[in-house]
Amino acid sequence: MVAKIVLWRHGQTDYNAEGRFQGHADIPLNDTGRAQAHAAASVLAGFGIDHIISSDLARAHETAEILSERIGVPVEKNSLLREISVGEWQGRTREEIAALWPDQLAAWFAGVDMRPPGGESRSESAARVTAAIREIVASAGEDETLAIVAHGAVLRGSAEVLLGLDGDDAGYLGVMANCGYGVLTPRRSSWVLRAWGISYDPATIA
Repeated sequence: MVAKIVLWRHGQTDYNAEGRFQGHADIPLNDTGRAQAHAAASVLAGFGIDHIISSDLARAHETAEILSERIGVPVEKNSLLREISVGEWQGRTREEIAALWPDQLAAWFAGVDMRPPGGESRSESAARVTAAIREIVASAGEDETLAIVAHGAVLRGSAEVLLGLDGDDAGYLGVMANCGYGVLTPRRSSWVLRAWGISYDPATIA
């Protein structure tokens, strides 16, 4: 069994800064996001990471590459680690969505496990990413440390599934800020949450 998994959210993008729903839109990091990634990578470099696996979307892959360059471990892409698909909401702000789908947006923010028009539900995306993480863990070597670089909604959802916190009352964990990370360690048939939502503000970088 692996020693631990580090679940790391990508750095900030312009869509994040503008409050736009990203979904599967392939948006790169902005300068703030790159600064966040470098700050977090300086800490994660001391974790003894053996493998880095990232979503294939640019914002996650670029974040992962910044850690890769620091520690000399290549990045493996996995499209199953993509963010939740938000369908027709993709690229729109909350205000724009509220004008077109007010009831659906209200249900979304109330935590209802619903599908945005043309998208997938939180439970569907969490199941997809959890399955990918379990496969990654199963193929890893004994006592290895894995960094899984992905997206806020699906990292929270999959962590809750791994911790047994999913179901009708899901939502125990908060969505991590850009470049926040969490750490889980294994037990025989479950996982222990060691850290969640640790993040780095580029304003603090000297």
